[in-house]
Amino acid sequence: MKKILLFLAIIFLHITILNAQENTTYNDLNWFSNFEKAKKTATTENKPILIFFTGSDWCGICKMLDKDFLTTDKFKTIANKSLILYKADFPRRTDLVSLDQKEVNETLSAKYSKTRSKRVFPTIVLVDANGNELGFIESYNYIHDTTRHYGLLENVLAKY
Repeated sequence: MKKILLFLAIIFLHITILNAQENTTYNDLNWFSNFEKAKKTATTENKPILIFFTGSDWCGICKMLDKDFLTTDKFKTIANKSLILYKADFPRRTDLVSLDQKEVNETLSAKYSKTRSKRVFPTIVLVDANGNELGFIESYNYIHDTTRHYGLLENVLAKY
């Protein structure tokens, strides 16, 4: 009986972990992993670039923002129509990003960091195809309010 309960517990945990991982993916969105390609596409399509600074494997509040904002149908509709997306990931697991991508992400972090000498996670920065900043939001809240994030998108896209 104990073996059966242990087996069922393991199966339950496995399914829970798989569902959690699936819920944090960027389905239906084209996230660039090369910032230069993102800039070229932004120029061609005349769209701003949304840079999402995250610690994908360790930042709990980044995962909350991902779930509450970046994977919603409302955001997907806006992004597919009006944005170029770039994820500047700072994971603890070194195999999640290439060395080149890590260097680019660190350069972007230094350029767009506002309040501290180190990056605040999560941060969303909107830039034009030349890298000129159009707006930003640092951090997120535990009440799951994305009003400021959608407001930022609306303000930037209205002027773009």
